[in-house]
Amino acid sequence: MKKFLVYMCALVISLNVMGVDVSAEASKSITYTSTISKDTVYNGTDFTITLDFTMDGDTPESAMLYLDTNESYSISEGYNIRLSKSDLNSTYTLHAKCIGSSKSITTKLTSEDITTPIEGTILINNIGSESSSGSSTPTDTSKYTPELVIENQEIPTANAGSDIDLALKLKNAGTYTAKNITVELIPPTDKDFSYETNTISLIDKIQQLKKTETAELNYSFLVKDSTPAKTYSCQLKYTYFNLYGDKVEKTQDIYIKVRKGFPSVDLRLSEVTNDPEIIKAGQKVQLSFLVNNNYGLSTVSALDVTLEGLGKGFTIVDGVNGRRISNLRPDAEGEKVTFDLFASSDLKKGSYPITVNLKYKDSSNAEKEVKKEIYLMVDSGNTDIAIRNIKAPTGQINASQQFNVSFDIVNTGEVKAEDLIVTVKGDEEIVPMSQNIQVINEMEVGATKQLTYKFQPTEEAKTKTHLLNIEIKGKDEAAFTTINQYVGVYVKAKKENSEGTSSKPIIIVDNFKIASESTQSEITNAGENFDVTLYFKNTHDSKKVKNIKVSLGAEENTDTDKAKSGSVFTPVESSSTFFIKEIAPGQSIEKQLKIFTIPFAASKVHNLNLEIYYEYESDEKLLTETIKDAIPVTVIQPSSFITSDIKIPESMFVGEQTDIEFEISNTGRTSLDNFTVQIEGFGSTNSRTYLGNLETGRTNYYSNEIWINEEGEVTGTLVFTYTKPDGKEEEVRKEFKTVGQAMDFGPSEGDMGMDMGDFEMPGQEKKSNKTLIIIISSVAAVAVIVTIIIVRRKIKKKKEMNFDE
Repeated sequence: MKKFLVYMCALVISLNVMGVDVSAEASKSITYTSTISKDTVYNGTDFTITLDFTMDGDTPESAMLYLDTNESYSISEGYNIRLSKSDLNSTYTLHAKCIGSSKSITTKLTSEDITTPIEGTILINNIGSESSSGSSTPTDTSKYTPELVIENQEIPTANAGSDIDLALKLKNAGTYTAKNITVELIPPTDKDFSYETNTISLIDKIQQLKKTETAELNYSFLVKDSTPAKTYSCQLKYTYFNLYGDKVEKTQDIYIKVRKGFPSVDLRLSEVTNDPEIIKAGQKVQLSFLVNNNYGLSTVSALDVTLEGLGKGFTIVDGVNGRRISNLRPDAEGEKVTFDLFASSDLKKGSYPITVNLKYKDSSNAEKEVKKEIYLMVDSGNTDIAIRNIKAPTGQINASQQFNVSFDIVNTGEVKAEDLIVTVKGDEEIVPMSQNIQVINEMEVGATKQLTYKFQPTEEAKTKTHLLNIEIKGKDEAAFTTINQYVGVYVKAKKENSEGTSSKPIIIVDNFKIASESTQSEITNAGENFDVTLYFKNTHDSKKVKNIKVSLGAEENTDTDKAKSGSVFTPVESSSTFFIKEIAPGQSIEKQLKIFTIPFAASKVHNLNLEIYYEYESDEKLLTETIKDAIPVTVIQPSSFITSDIKIPESMFVGEQTDIEFEISNTGRTSLDNFTVQIEGFGSTNSRTYLGNLETGRTNYYSNEIWINEEGEVTGTLVFTYTKPDGKEEEVRKEFKTVGQAMDFGPSEGDMGMDMGDFEMPGQEKKSNKTLIIIISSVAAVAVIVTIIIVRRKIKKKKEMNFDE
C-alpha cells in the first residue's frame, strides 16, 4: 500500500515538471453593465434598468438571472428571469418601480456553461421621498404590510372527553417580510366549552417569515366530556412588524368541531314497544322498554323509573307509577321496564308524548335526574262510510216540478262513526225544498241510515242533465276523508213544455263508468289515461234520433303558469268528436273512450263536458236539437317526496350512539298526510316518529339517535308511510348500512364502577407510547454500535495474529 502511494506522488510531480495542465478546462463567462434611466428615484418612481451583456467565448443557449431587490423595487418582468440566446446577444430592459429605501439590487447570473454563478450589484440613487418646496415628506412605510394567514382551513374534530390537536400552517401570503412574530391561540370563549391545555404555552414566537414562507404551529388541549357536541370558534391573535418597524395586529377565526363523547353516565331507552302495536281509544296497552347505561363509563344505583304527562290521554291501570332498578352497569344489557296503561276513550288519532323520568345515584352517590320522551301512536280505527242505493228520477223533470233524491249511508268501517255532516247541493237552477244539510251524530259499525232530500228546478232551468253533489264530511277533518258522490237529473226547460213532452225525443247520458289504468278504480291520477264508458239513451217512446254528433270538452286548468294551462282532459287515439248513426226509441247505445288527464290538473272533481247534437222527425219535418251534459271525474295528483343525503359512519362501535339527520321534501302536487318515519334494524331513541301532514312544496326535518347491538355488517331500513289523497296508505323503504365493531370496556371492578386503568377512549393515544418508542429505539441503536465495535476488534486481532505468523 505504501509503495502504491509513493508511485502516485512521483507521477503527479513528473507531470507538473513536464508542464501538463491537470486542471479543468476554463469555463465561459459573461459580464454585463447596467444603466438606470433616471439619475434619482423616489418612492413611487417608475424607471428602467438596461443590461448590456458581453460574452467571453460562445454565447450560451440560455441563462437565469436572479434579482434580490430587498423588497424595495417591484420588477414587471419578475425576479427570476430566463434569458434566451438572443437576449444575451443584445441589451435587456427591466421595468422597475421604487417601493422602498434600498439603494441597490443584487444580481446572480447562472448557465449550464458557467461553473460558478456570476454575482453583481446594480446601484440606484434612491433618496426616498421626493422633496417639495425645500422640505421633505417622510415615507409612509406602514403600507408595506406583510399578510399572515393560516393556510390549512380544515376543521379539526374530536370527541368530548379526548384530546384535540391543532396542527396549523402559518403562511406569509403578502409581498413583504414579517419579523418578530407572536401568535397566540385564544381557546373558545363559549361557556359550554370546557377544556384543559396540554401544551406549556399557547403562544408561539417566530423570528421572521419572508414572502411565501410558512411556519408550523401546534397546540393541544383536552376537551372535557361535559362539553356539548357542536362547532366552536377560537381565535389566533397575530402581532408582528414589517422591515421598517411598523407594528401590525390582527386576529383570525379558527373553528373546531366537538362530537359527542363518552360521558361517565349516559342512560338511554331502547326497544320501545307497545302491545297492541296499534293503539285505539278505550283500549288497554302495555308499554315496555329497556333502560341501559351502555354508553356511560360508570355504574349507577337506586334508579327510579316513572312516567310523566299522564292524565291527558293515558292513565296507569294498576295505580303504580314507578319501577326501581338497584344498579345498572355499563356492560349490562339493560333492564326491561313495563307499564300497563289505558288509552282514554275520547282520544283522537295522533301521536301522544309520554315523558320517562330517570332518577339515579352516580358513582359518587350524588342524586341526578334525566328525562327521555317517547311517543305513542293512537289510531282511531278505519272510519269507512259508503253511499248506496241512490234513488233519483230517471226520466224527465219539468221546470218547477219537485222531485226527491234518497240514498243509504252505511258504516262499513271498524269503529263507530261520529258527527257526520251530509250535504246535497245542486247547481243554481236546482233549489232545495227541504233542509239540504243533515247531521248524523253517531253510527255504529254496520249501521245504515237512509236520507231523503227534496229539490225543484227553477223556472229558468235549462234543458240538460243537472248534477247533484252528495258530500259527507267529518267534524274532525284530519281523521275523516271527505266523500263526494254525484247523481244526474234531466230537466226540461219551461218554454219547451208547451209543445208537449212527448213530441220531442231527448237523449240523456243514462249511465257512465270510469276505470283508471293505474288506480284500478273510478279515481284517476293526473298525467295518466283512464277509460270511460258512456251510455246514451233515447227517452222517447216512439221517435228515433239520428245523425248524432257528440263533442267532448273539459274545463281549463286554472294554473297561473301559462305552460301548465290548457284543457284538463284530452281524448287519446280518437277525435274530440264522434258520430252515432241513430238510436231507436227507448234504446241505449254504449260508447267507450280513452281520455288523458294533464299532469298539472288539480286534485278535485273535474267535469268532462258533452255537447250532443242530433236530428229527429216531427210532423214530417226534420228538426235538430243540441243538449249539453257533463260527467264528473275525480282526479288526484300522484304523491312523491325526496330526502337529503342520509349519512352514517362507515363503521360504528357496538352501543355507540350517532345522529341520523335529513330533510324530507314533498316534491309532489298533493299533501302527504299522516307522514311517519320508522327505523328498523338499528336501536333508536324513537323507533317510530309521526311528522303530521306534509303539504306540497314543504320540507320537514327529521332527527334521531341510533345505535347498533351486534358486530359485523348491519343493515337498517327507514320506512316512510303516509296517506295518499285516495285514502290509501303508501309505504317507501330505504336501506342504509354500517359495520359494527366491538367496544372493549375492560374487566369490571365491583358493582359501583369499572377499572378504567386499561380503558382507552376512541381517538386518544396514550402519551406514554411515544416515550416508550424513543427508549426502545435508543437501546437498539446502542446495541448495534456496540456489536459493530466488537466485531471490528475481533477482525483486527485476527489480522494481527496472521501477520505475526
